[in-house]
Amino acid sequence: MTKQNTPKSTTVPTDMPAPQTPAVPEKFKTEDGQLNETSLLKSYLELEKKLGTSDNMKRPEKPEDYQIQIHSDLMKNDPDINRRLFDLGLTNEQAQGIYDLAAEKVVPVIESLSETFKMEKDLSELARAFGGEEQFNTVARQISAWGEKNLAPQIFNALSTSKDGILSMYQMMKNAQESSVLPRQNNTAIPETEASLKRLMQDPKYWKQQVPELLKRVEEGFKRLYG
Repeated sequence: MTKQNTPKSTTVPTDMPAPQTPAVPEKFKTEDGQLNETSLLKSYLELEKKLGTSDNMKRPEKPEDYQIQIHSDLMKNDPDINRRLFDLGLTNEQAQGIYDLAAEKVVPVIESLSETFKMEKDLSELARAFGGEEQFNTVARQISAWGEKNLAPQIFNALSTSKDGILSMYQMMKNAQESSVLPRQNNTAIPETEASLKRLMQDPKYWKQQVPELLKRVEEGFKRLYG
C-alpha cells in the first residue's frame, strides 16, 4: 500500500501587527463620521497649487509687478517691454530670462557698435582738425612713429585709442621737435620755466593719466624754481 504525503499545515503567526488605516482628520469627515471626499479634494488642490507654484513661476497680476534684476548699465526695467511680456503670458522667471538674454547677447553688440561709431567720429574730427583726410594720414604716420619710439608701449596704446590721446601725442611730438632746436648752454637743456611747467600740467598725460615721468618732471621743475 502506497503511503501518501500529507501536506504540512501553514501556521500564520498571531503576533504580526495588523495593517493600520491612517487616521482621517475630523475636517475631512462628514457629520456621520464618513469620509468627506469633496473637502479632501479641495484641500489637496489648494496644497498642490501652493507647493507647485511660486512667485517666479506664475504670471504676475499686472505688468508693474514683474520683479526684474538688471545686470547691465545700458539696460533698464522698461514698462513697455514688461507690458508686452505680460500680454504674452510670461511668468516672472521667463521675463527675467528675456532681460538676461538681452544683457548677454544684445548689449555687447550695442557696445561694439557704439565704440566703432565713436572711433569713426573721432577720425572724422581729426581729419577736419588737420585740414583733411590726406593731411591727417601723413601726420598720423609721424605721430605713430614718434610715439612708438618715445613712449612706453602701454602709454602709446592707451593714447592711440581716442581723439584726445592722439592730439596729446601730436602736441608732445611738436614740443619735442621744438625743444630739439632750442639753443643749449654747456650742453644742458634750458631749465623749465613756470609757464612751461603750467603747459605740461595741462597735458592729459599729467592731469588725467598721471604718467609718473611727467609728474616727476613737473614736481622737480617747481622745486628748482622755488625750492
